[in-house]
Formats: sequence, structure tokens, C-alpha cells
Amino acid sequence: MDHGRLHERAREQGANPLVYWLVRAIFQPFFHIYFRLSRIGREHIPAEGPVIVAANHRSFLDPFVIATMVRRPMYYVAKQDMFTSPWRSWVLSALGAFPVARGAGDEEMIETAKAILARGDIVLMFPEGTRTRPGSLGKPRRGVGRMALETGAPVVPVAVIGTEAVRRGWRI
Repeated sequence: MDHGRLHERAREQGANPLVYWLVRAIFQPFFHIYFRLSRIGREHIPAEGPVIVAANHRSFLDPFVIATMVRRPMYYVAKQDMFTSPWRSWVLSALGAFPVARGAGDEEMIETAKAILARGDIVLMFPEGTRTRPGSLGKPRRGVGRMALETGAPVVPVAVIGTEAVRRGWRI
């Protein structure tokens, strides 16, 4: 799918409310019951206005897990490789994801994130730039700091613990 169209959709239309809330309504109880999801410090996320959520990234489930902790839509920066299939591209875009060309200083991603923050929404970014499995956190990239400096949006750090064990059939 054309990445320009994906950015345009994120900037102008945003997430599809029906798809977003339907997926959330399915995932949230599942995460709470099966994975025994626990959310601590949720009160630190502002109820309104622009917010940058900066989280560690251990699993493909992290964006979905993080989305269940906030009571308003969240937009996600996702690697452009996730948008290769038309069907997956549509679903991710409907959920609020938009592509980034990792390692390339993607100006279009920056402009899309700025537009989302300017309208008072939340952008989820993974400062490490990719999933890091076992061990310590990866080296952070500059995107989160740049967004915070250029937009004035507060940054809320989020730690996701246990999602790396999901592939082995364990619980978060």
C-alpha cells in the first residue's frame, strides 16, 4: 500500500473508531483474564491533550497491550515492513498505525506524528526502534526526544514486562 496514503489517513482521518474500539473490546478482557494484565501508574497519562508514550518493545503484542491501558485512541509508529500486505495494511491503519522507514530519519513519519499531536491525540513510539528480546534495553534512537522538543508534548515512559514470554505460551 502507498505509504503516503497511510500517512495522509493518520493525519486527516485518524483511526477507524468502529475497528479500534471493537478490537480493543476483544483484546482488553482477554489480556486481563488470560494474561492477568496489571496496569500500574495509569493515572500519569493525561486524560486529554497531546502525549507521547515511550515504551520498551519486547513482543509484537506490545502496542495492543499498551493500548488497553488508555481510555482514548492511541496512534502507533510501526515499521514500514508491516504494511506490505493490503489487508494487514488496512487493519493496522484502521487501528491508528502509520509507517516509519527505520534508520532513515523519516521526515514523513515526523510530520504525521506532529499532526496527530497537534490535534491532541496520543502517539506511541518505541525509542529502541525495534523489538529487543532478552536482556537489557536497546540503545534509544532520537525520535522521541525530537518529537518532545518540537511539539512540547509530554513524554510518558511505559515499561511492559512479560510480553516476551507469550510466544512460549506463558502468561504476561
